[in-house]
Amino acid sequence: MHGSEGKRLFQEEGETPRVERASLMRERKRRRVLVNRAAKRERRQRTRKGRRYQAWRHLTRDQQEVARRLVAGHVDLVTISGWGFVSSFLAFLDELEFFAVLDLEGKGFQRVLIPIARLVLTYHLKILLGIASINLVPTKLFREIALLRLIGYTTTQMQVGFCQRGNLSVGPMHKNTLADAVERLSADDLERVLNGTAQRLAQRGFFAQSKGHFALDASDLPTTRTYTGAGLLTKTERKVTKDKQVVEVERHIWGFQVFVVYEVRLRLVVAAKVVPIQERETQHTLALVRQAIANLGEGVIKVLLVDRGFLDGADLWVLKHRWGIDFVVPAKEKMHVTADARGLARQEADGENIVSAERRGTEKRDTKGRVRWEGQVTVVGVADLRSYDQYGEEDQTKQAHRTDFVGNALNAVVVTTWQGVAYPAGDEKVFLTSLSIAQPLDILDRYDLRSLIENTAFRELKQGWCLESYPKKTEAAVRGHVFLTLLTFTLANAFRTAQGQTLARHGVRRQRAEEEIGKVVIFAGDVYALFDIEEVFVLLGIVPRWCFRTDPTQVRKLYGLSSVA
Repeated sequence: MHGSEGKRLFQEEGETPRVERASLMRERKRRRVLVNRAAKRERRQRTRKGRRYQAWRHLTRDQQEVARRLVAGHVDLVTISGWGFVSSFLAFLDELEFFAVLDLEGKGFQRVLIPIARLVLTYHLKILLGIASINLVPTKLFREIALLRLIGYTTTQMQVGFCQRGNLSVGPMHKNTLADAVERLSADDLERVLNGTAQRLAQRGFFAQSKGHFALDASDLPTTRTYTGAGLLTKTERKVTKDKQVVEVERHIWGFQVFVVYEVRLRLVVAAKVVPIQERETQHTLALVRQAIANLGEGVIKVLLVDRGFLDGADLWVLKHRWGIDFVVPAKEKMHVTADARGLARQEADGENIVSAERRGTEKRDTKGRVRWEGQVTVVGVADLRSYDQYGEEDQTKQAHRTDFVGNALNAVVVTTWQGVAYPAGDEKVFLTSLSIAQPLDILDRYDLRSLIENTAFRELKQGWCLESYPKKTEAAVRGHVFLTLLTFTLANAFRTAQGQTLARHGVRRQRAEEEIGKVVIFAGDVYALFDIEEVFVLLGIVPRWCFRTDPTQVRKLYGLSSVA
């Protein structure tokens, strides 16, 4: 008897693993069926005769139809989302025909289970929501069911994913799948998307209100040495020791840099490039401006406000004399033309070749009684400078060493006082320009617009749009992330000009803070709608005693309900 009891106990203990294995096998089979069903449906939609497949267009917003189905009790999904404006944003992209630009070859993708267009749109949502780390995507993005449904994910895909690989806790894919997709987008694909977007904006008249003022600037993207493909820049800095000794110290900076051509008032990026951090800006000046012209058409860029790093006489000559683009650029300290401009600025103005102008500013006093003239500036325009021997055609500049060489004419604006304080002789700020110096203050004001690229572009991109939060530590991932961020930033600003949104004026961080969170998104078949939570209760016939955001009578009238709940 003792032996039979032991045998029975042994059998009972062995049954538990068998039950668990059977349950696990049933779950795997269920997931396999759902995945295969979703994949089959996806293939059928792609190959449907006479219909071009579009990965982003699955749902239509219809408030009346969803309200009718809600009253009848026929809804599929109810969720909340604080970014209800995304639906209008997607409609704007559709009108812009932006999705046609996402028809990429995807040469870096070996297996395309998820349409590349949808992967790009998913990353756009990550950027719009301000999700810095790719590790936060499952908890902050993949839980936003309404947003994922809006860009084409099905309920089955969000429940079980696109394949059985990995261990998905939430969402249609593993977070690394999204990071890998950004990394696999080639440089040509990324530039094609950004250029195509700029071209569509130009075709739709977004630059009709532009005054033609564009900036060409660069910004460093520092990383660590662990990033594959990162460049190395060595800088020599002067530091003061504890003994009050000035020493020179070398500092090594790893990373990349981004170059952009940017409409300073509309805040639209029209050309960009990402390169290792040590590459010189002058290597890419003409290529960037040439691409910007190709995107916008001739005559749109009238004045280019150039950072000092892009200063090159041959390039400036091409801008003015081949492409008809005027320029303003700070001169370098050790240039002969800089010394000449400073010397001539100290001579008496004649109103033709030397023109002086001043803006008085406003008197301000600090707590100690010291006076500061806010906005005060004095400038001197100097015309017909010919000592910049690199400004001209290549064949001409090669003869600069000859004694009879005469350079091409160039103008300059010299800033002699700022905020009521005069610069010492030899320290004045000098700007080179191809514009007339008849109104030298206008030239300085135009260059001040370039500061907008630091305050409203690079600073906003780095702080509000997580420009420096890369999904992976590779050159391709950095480039993909930077281009998609620039693209989202540009489209959001274009959306503001077209639809009257406040996204650009307040900045994306304030927009996220101001967006209402009391919206409910309801899906019913192939349509969806956004309702205030109070509207939902009114439609269901349960009218709250206090309604602060809606009028129950107006809601019933709007959706054709009886006047009595």
